[in-house]
Amino acid sequence: MHACLGGQVAMDFPEKIYLDITQDCNLSCRMCRDGLEVTGKTMSFDLYCRLVDETAPYVKSYSLFNWGEPLMVKDFRERVLYINEKKRHDCVVDISTNGMLLSGEMIEFLRKQDIVVTVSFDAADQATFEGIRGGSSFRRVCDNLGELSKGFSHVPMNRAPGIYTTVQKGNQRQLTEIAKLASSLGARRMGFGLLTAPRAFCPTLDPLLLAEIENLAAYLDAEAMLNDLYPTRVGDYLWWGSQFIHEDSFLVDDTCNAPLVSASIAYNGDVFLCCNVGAQAGNVAAKSFREVWLSEEYNELRQAVNDRNSMPGPCKVCAWFNRRS
Repeated sequence: MHACLGGQVAMDFPEKIYLDITQDCNLSCRMCRDGLEVTGKTMSFDLYCRLVDETAPYVKSYSLFNWGEPLMVKDFRERVLYINEKKRHDCVVDISTNGMLLSGEMIEFLRKQDIVVTVSFDAADQATFEGIRGGSSFRRVCDNLGELSKGFSHVPMNRAPGIYTTVQKGNQRQLTEIAKLASSLGARRMGFGLLTAPRAFCPTLDPLLLAEIENLAAYLDAEAMLNDLYPTRVGDYLWWGSQFIHEDSFLVDDTCNAPLVSASIAYNGDVFLCCNVGAQAGNVAAKSFREVWLSEEYNELRQAVNDRNSMPGPCKVCAWFNRRS
């Protein structure tokens, strides 16, 4: 992918930054948090602007989210306008949202500002959906996804609104049905990944899950939907084009390059190795991002993520790099 799309503009900065502008959320999804968290954990506008000013000449992708709901931020529109004014012409700005706050006015704003939008969408029926995403309205999210897809109907597929499904015990048998519902609502893009914590909600890695993912991939191809993110490993099996094959047939590459090309910055300035957190590498409240990015501590952690004896705990089970405990 780097060969085709190009890598970092400068090694002094990553090509991808997650700006986690808030950790507050209007839902209490069972795999994410125990209850509503609206505590004002929002990145200050000053820190946000300072980070954008410093990194915009070099970054090729910004995600204005990670653990919270970005549309809850009161000055969200001002932040989008600011980053769009500063960013490179080839830089993509995206958000992920639970879909509850996608009003018609917000959809029009996101369309005009060329923001790539992904909606978290974890079930094909009301009971399962609202059981996973506490406080949500299945009907409202479906309606909003439909309006969002309609508003972006003329953009290229890779920038069209899509859904992301967190595969877990409660929905692992209905992945294809989720895709069918999303398609009926106009979505042209889908991504999905395996939940790895908390263990109580993680999917059962059985042959039925393998078959469900294979059926889902075939459906997405048949419907000309973009399958833009998926697990390459499920238990002892790895993805091979259109099916899963046992790992005995492969030399498995589980090398992680995330700390070399991306960073995640929390609302309070804490800098993490990747969007899955991994480990904290510093804080930008009193330092420039470049100082943290090039620090000795960061470089030590970059080496640790590929050393089984010293890698952070989350790195050992990171599904995105073919790992498991």
